[in-house]
Order: sequence, then C-alpha cells, then structure tokens
Amino acid sequence: MAIETRLSSRQNFWHMLYLVGFTAFGLWGWYDYAITIPNMERAVAEYEAAEKTKGDLEKQSATAALDEAQKAAFKAAESTLAKYKEKPVPPAAYDRAVQLWLYMVGCGGSVPFVVYMNIMARRRRYRLDDDGTLTTPEGVFRHDEIVGLDLSKWMEKWIAKVKVADGREIKLDDYQYQFTEDIVGVLAARFEPGKWTSDARPIGDPKSRDTKKALAEQEAREAAEAESSGQDAGSGSN
Repeated sequence: MAIETRLSSRQNFWHMLYLVGFTAFGLWGWYDYAITIPNMERAVAEYEAAEKTKGDLEKQSATAALDEAQKAAFKAAESTLAKYKEKPVPPAAYDRAVQLWLYMVGCGGSVPFVVYMNIMARRRRYRLDDDGTLTTPEGVFRHDEIVGLDLSKWMEKWIAKVKVADGREIKLDDYQYQFTEDIVGVLAARFEPGKWTSDARPIGDPKSRDTKKALAEQEAREAAEAESSGQDAGSGSN
C-alpha cells in the first residue's frame, strides 16, 4: 500500500497561530491608527481650548464683569475640563508610524503570506508507491534512481535526506509532514537493514510502534498461557 504524507497537525497549528497573531496585531494597529490616536488628539485639542478659554475669561473677570455669553463660555469650559480626571497626553510623534508600518503593514501585510504559505505546504506531497517510486515536489524518482539515505539528523531533528542518482538530496521532514516516518522506515529497511523499525526508530526503541506491538503480543501470549495453565490445574484437581 502506498504511503503518502500530509501536513502535520502541529505544523498547521503553528500556521493558524501565526495567522491569528498577525491578524490581531494588524487590527490593533489599524484601530490605534484610525481611532485611538485621533481620539487622543481631539481630546488634547479640546482640553487645551477649554483651558485657554477658562484662563482668558478668569483674567478678564478680574478687571471687568463678564457678559452672559462669556459666562456661558466659562461654564462650558469648566464642564469640558471636568470630563477629564487628568490632562490628556498627546500621542508620541512616532505612534502613527509604528502603528502604520509595524502593525498594519508589517503584521497585517503578513496575513496573506501566511495563508499562501499554508496552502502551498498543504499542496506539497511525498508519496512512496509499492514499487519503490518516490514522488516529491522536487520530482518523481524510480526505485533504481534512489541510491542512498542520510539519517545523520533523523533522531535529532527528524529530517532525513534521500539521495538520488543525479546527485540531489531530497529532504524529508517528519516535523512538518505526517507519515514521513513510514516512508523513512521503508527506505531505512532497504539501505540500513536490521537497524530501524517500520516507523524509523532504532530497533528496540520503547517509543517505536513495533516495540509496543511486540510487547503487547508478548503480554497477550503470557496471559493466554497463564489462563491455560490455570484451566489445566483446575481439570487436574477434578
């Protein structure tokens, strides 16, 4: 039966996490740029205008009585100032540039790239047919065109390299693509027989499915033998 990889759930999780993160930061940047910063600027302008009006009218009232319009303006200025618990602070000079270029353009602009990256990663396929033909994004290689397997980084980084006749090395990454270990296991049995399990772990590795299966079968046999011995003992006593 042919073995075909697919994008691993953990790799897809990271892509989705990047997508959510970049989208959130992009929206945050837009909100600050379009709403928060203008609101801060309006608050500063409103506060300073009311403060100036109140100050001017206070100075004027010290030398002459205020008319009704001026009194109304004074009360309006006081009412405006009373809205603020403390004096509004203007946004920093670099705030707009940061929100625009770092968050809106940098993070928000990365969203299409992450989507594209995920789509392309899903389209990449590695397939090993029953006749030994390996199909990869780099090309299709027959059994006799596959001349070696480099497992020097397999147990450390879960990356194997398939050597083909034209001198190229095709990378197989088990972290990114599920079922890669099955392809590597088949190739390892061919190029390093007796050293690797079917899921490309060293023979006897307790984490290997082969080891677990053998242990389960042994326990089942022992349980069956124990049950059989018990039945025999019961029959003998009768």
